[in-house]
Amino acid sequence: MRSIGVTGLAVAASVLGFATLAQAADMSAVQPVTIQTETPADRQWTLTLGGYVTGQPEYLGSGNYEFGFMPIISIDRANELSRFSSFNDSPSIALFNVGTFELGPVANMIWKRDEGDSSDLRGMGDIDYAFEVGGYLQFYPLDWLRFRTELRYGFGGYEGVVADFALDAIHFADYWGGLTVSGGPRLKMASSGFVDTYFGITPEQSATAISLGNDLAPYQAGGGVYSVGVGGQIMKRFNPNITGSIFAEYEYLTGDAADSPLVVQNGDRNQFQAGVSLSYTFFLGIQ
Repeated sequence: MRSIGVTGLAVAASVLGFATLAQAADMSAVQPVTIQTETPADRQWTLTLGGYVTGQPEYLGSGNYEFGFMPIISIDRANELSRFSSFNDSPSIALFNVGTFELGPVANMIWKRDEGDSSDLRGMGDIDYAFEVGGYLQFYPLDWLRFRTELRYGFGGYEGVVADFALDAIHFADYWGGLTVSGGPRLKMASSGFVDTYFGITPEQSATAISLGNDLAPYQAGGGVYSVGVGGQIMKRFNPNITGSIFAEYEYLTGDAADSPLVVQNGDRNQFQAGVSLSYTFFLGIQ
């Protein structure tokens, strides 16, 4: 798998995160959060398809990087297309929405981890796909500042609970035909079911790994604050159908995840992710 320079991703995340926070202070150029008036066309359903191409860790806690792909599949009404969304947002449906406050169900999937993904995982065995379902809450304390939290229960590859918290300052810039620039801090909490699955090492795994030359001692990981970080993105809607973005995220592992031999000996508690996205929106004409 191809590796990506960690330093380059760190610089991208830092520059993008801090620059967007500084720009958000210009209140005169803030993009509206909601559409104030509606027409029948605003209520029609839309289908958005696309994908993210990312540089990401080979596995959670890895110090090596690879290229990855994540699909974009979204069904929304036309009046929701101007809504701000972040790379970190899981697919969701707003069952209650008053503009500045909304909540509803959310779902996510974590890709499987194969022992063959990296030599650092020799003896660890495979972890299957994990599916997460739960709910989200989103609130705009100011029209240029969004707080979002998601609480999800995972099953399949792991069984446990994760909670994500994100604060994004949002700025609409007139240059280059109009850009939405955003960024802010991140925090993630996880139960022991999640952390021990991806960072724990059973005695059997340890024995197998050592026999294969991968010197990993047994380790049991508990839950708590999993990571803190910062992220940002620049998004542009080229026309009513085509939208693109660039993004960067930095995550600093904490607690038992950071102390795992998989991280201390074989990986890195500093985790980076960056990439680009492109999507196309179909207006279905159905209300």
